[in-house]
Amino acid sequence: MDAAISVVIPAYNSEVTIEKSILSVISQTRYDLISEIIVIDDGSTDGTALIVDGLSRENDRIKLIKKSNGGVSSARNAGIRRSHGNWIAFLDSDDEWLPKKIEKQWEEIERRPEIRFIGCGRNYEKVKWGKRISESLYVLDLNHIQIKNWPHTSSAMIRRDVLRETGLFNEKMRYGEDGDLWNRIVVKYPIYYIPQTYEIAGGMKLQFGESGLSANLREMHKANLRNIMVLKKKREINGFFYIFLILYTNAKYIRRILLADVNHRRRNCTPIT
Repeated sequence: MDAAISVVIPAYNSEVTIEKSILSVISQTRYDLISEIIVIDDGSTDGTALIVDGLSRENDRIKLIKKSNGGVSSARNAGIRRSHGNWIAFLDSDDEWLPKKIEKQWEEIERRPEIRFIGCGRNYEKVKWGKRISESLYVLDLNHIQIKNWPHTSSAMIRRDVLRETGLFNEKMRYGEDGDLWNRIVVKYPIYYIPQTYEIAGGMKLQFGESGLSANLREMHKANLRNIMVLKKKREINGFFYIFLILYTNAKYIRRILLADVNHRRRNCTPIT
């Protein structure tokens, strides 16, 4: 089986974290499967490009692409278009892979050649959602990923021909772009994931409400509703499930606001002495 994997890393003002992200790829136990590491500098104004350029001088698999700022979808798409591997693996510039990430995913692909999309667990979260295939593998359908948008983007590895068929990330979306693409993929191909953690996201920060794009809960919520409405318009979900998802998504949004507020208060409280 062909095993050329292109790793696509979008980066914007990531000088603090980008080296760790890249080194986590180089440290993979199956680094031999990785043909290139493409870092897309999305108009950074800090030292991101200098760091990547320095690393690329020591490792010819590292490639730096510079572009004007266009958002994470634009950056990922630029990397995909410049890549050559049969598989595309995504990694954000503030995330890291544990050393056996690629090894464990490739083992499952070799066992099940029908796999076209495979992710893994992150941050030691206890996620075992969907249909269990084995102790080390679960599979998700369209309904599953409406309840929980999974797996995380930095754990995803997707065959190039799938992206050619479904299209790339929607560059008009700054939020929920991964959910939009996952929806387009899963109506054609099941999404598999390994429940064990092989990715550390954002230095183990909370999933939402702390920093980065996920901090804007309102915009995330609007994007989630948009993705559900697109499915309804395409008749990929029925009316009853559509109504359920709208109610469920609104309830989840309210819960996240409350949790984010509680976490904010905890971080900013001053102990009484």
